[in-house]
Amino acid sequence: MPQFTYVAVNKEGQKIKGTVDSPNEGEVRIMLRSQQLRPIRISKASALEFDLAKIGGFGGKVKRADVLLFTRQLSVLLSAGIPLVQGLDIISGQASNNELKQILGALREKISGGSFLWQAMGAYKDTFPDIFINMVKAGESSGSLDTILKRLIKYLDDAEKLKKLVKGAMVYPIVVTAVGFIVLIVMMIFVIPKFEELLKSQNQELPGVTKFVIDASHFFQKNLLFIVGGGVAVFYFFRSYLKTEEGKKFFDLIVLKAPLFGELVLKVSVARFARTMQTLLASGINLLDAIDICRTAVGNSTVEENLVKVRAEVENGKTLSSVMGRLPIFPSMVVQMVTVGEGTGNMDKMLERVADYYEEDVENLVSGMTKMIEPLILVFLGGMVGGMLIAMYLPIFTMAGN
Repeated sequence: MPQFTYVAVNKEGQKIKGTVDSPNEGEVRIMLRSQQLRPIRISKASALEFDLAKIGGFGGKVKRADVLLFTRQLSVLLSAGIPLVQGLDIISGQASNNELKQILGALREKISGGSFLWQAMGAYKDTFPDIFINMVKAGESSGSLDTILKRLIKYLDDAEKLKKLVKGAMVYPIVVTAVGFIVLIVMMIFVIPKFEELLKSQNQELPGVTKFVIDASHFFQKNLLFIVGGGVAVFYFFRSYLKTEEGKKFFDLIVLKAPLFGELVLKVSVARFARTMQTLLASGINLLDAIDICRTAVGNSTVEENLVKVRAEVENGKTLSSVMGRLPIFPSMVVQMVTVGEGTGNMDKMLERVADYYEEDVENLVSGMTKMIEPLILVFLGGMVGGMLIAMYLPIFTMAGN
């Protein structure tokens, strides 16, 4: 989203400067007026101002936790009979996130001007995803916005728990591996040279494994900058490639085919699909729109491409279960539950059971993976560090024996 800098005057006549993310200049003016500020100058931020603003945390991205808190607060206020505009005003006054405060001010201004809440949220899709906007639209159309918000709270809660669960499973092995390699480099640069000085003073023939470790230490010392620079360059290139459409598709496909991790990613995607679809159908969203929204929620481009095929065939008159049954990416249990749901008219309830089952399955799988990966990493890193130490102590043991 473009970033704008502004200079405005408050009621006391004081000049206020700031930076804000907004789709256009008009939205910035609405936001400033909602905060009782009179704009003097508004301009697009330069590249340098944009970077400094992001680094300093000014106008930073609204976090999911902030959106969840906002949804909880709005649900409580609407359930208590507080009008929507007044509710937004109350929440805006309590918001700790600067950008969210500005967005809520703009929402309040638009709604006061006659817009629906979902229409006002449409300008801030970086903060409010498609599922949020469509469910709010359904709630406003049916006059049950407070009920829809409660469903949204449950959906966001479940999504956040699933995300933290998967992230926790990934963080531990990455951190332990990173620390292990740092220890390895420190030994190569600082510890091994000390042993080398001791062994050279003895003027004896060194075993082949000891020579190999010493040579590796020399290589690290002479080429440290190239190794670090090469690692940073590879990481930057890989990260840039993953941001492209082609890179994301390639990575998602490789991950799905990877042993162990592929099963985890697929089950996470199925759980997200079932939970999102269930929430949308229960809120009155039609099937085709629900499939469209699910595409952005599954988190894997390969599964997303399969959902594109599903939508096209469902639009041509085929049943959801018959289409899913022909795609290998959907487990047979999911297809059977969807078939039962279509037959009984309780699709949302069947999908809720599917989501519950796969979320629990993901939790068990993550727990098992963590228990299995932990000893493997420790054995691998311990073997490398221990092997180096044995290689360096081997000549000392030989001297002691002689």
